[in-house]
Amino acid sequence: MLFSADEGADVGEDGETPVVEDYEVPAPYRFTGRIDKITVDVKGMKASEKAAADKAHVDTAQKKALVD
Repeated sequence: MLFSADEGADVGEDGETPVVEDYEVPAPYRFTGRIDKITVDVKGMKASEKAAADKAHVDTAQKKALVD
């Protein structure tokens, strides 16, 4: 799973952008409902997707090494 660097994995609130453009209130966009059940269906990655993800991880590690 990949996330943009500026979004992250917000839970219950998004301080930047709404999920849909229907929201009229300014940020932060808070979830005020109740979730009774969550089902996660995990599937394997295609070889091409895994290769792209592996390359992204290597690129990120190399960039981090240059900064450190």
